[in-house]
Amino acid sequence: MENKIKIAYIFSFIYGYINSLGFIIMNGLFFTFMSGNSVRLGVNIGELNLGTGFRYFSLFLFLIFGAFIGDIIFSYYRKTGMFILLVLELFLFMTAVIFSLRHNAWVVFIPLGIAMGIQNIVNLLIGNSLIGRSFISGIVFNLGIAFSRILQKKSEWGIIRIYLNTWLLFILGAVLGTIILENSNLCISLILITIVYAYAALMIFRVWKSDKRFLVRMKKNKSKFVV
Repeated sequence: MENKIKIAYIFSFIYGYINSLGFIIMNGLFFTFMSGNSVRLGVNIGELNLGTGFRYFSLFLFLIFGAFIGDIIFSYYRKTGMFILLVLELFLFMTAVIFSLRHNAWVVFIPLGIAMGIQNIVNLLIGNSLIGRSFISGIVFNLGIAFSRILQKKSEWGIIRIYLNTWLLFILGAVLGTIILENSNLCISLILITIVYAYAALMIFRVWKSDKRFLVRMKKNKSKFVV
C-alpha cells in the first residue's frame, strides 16, 4: 500500500511538470486537463481559428490512443503487460527528448501525449483510482468530502494527508517544470522528467517482482475500469 501511494505521488509530480511545459511552450495548452482544453477547442472553433483548434483536438487523440494502447497491451499480455507498458512509456519519453533536439515544439509533445494516456492506465492497474492521476478537480472535490466524513467520524485524517500531498506534488511539479524550462531548455527539461519517470518505473518493477499477488490485483483493478 505504501509503495502504491509513493508511485502515485511521483505520477502526480510528473503530471504537474509536463502540464507546465505544455502550458509555456504551447501557449496555454494543458496536457491532461481535458475540460480546459475542451473549452479552448470550442473557443477556437467559434473564432474560426481552425489551426489552433486542430492542435487541441490532436491532443485528445494522443491521450485516447495512449489509453487505448495501454488497455490493449494489458488485455493481451497479462503476465508481461505491465513491463511492456513501462518500457513503452519510457521509450516515448526518450523519443520526446530526441524530438526536442531536431523538431518544433508540437512534434515533441506527440509522444508525451501518448505517454500520459498510458500512464493513467498504469496507475489504474496499480490500484490508484484517483491519486496520482491528473484529475485535480476530483482531488479537491474528494478533499471536501473527506473533511465532511471526518466531522461525521466516518473517516480518518490520513486520507486528507494523501489528497493534500497529491495536490501539492502536482503543484511542485509545475513549479519545478517552469523554473527548469525558463533557466535551461526543453531538451534538458525532458531529460530530467524522463529520469523521474524511470525511477517510478523501477519502483513498480520491484513491487511486481517482490509481490506474488501483484498480477492478480492488477487483473481485479482492470475489471473496475469505468467504460
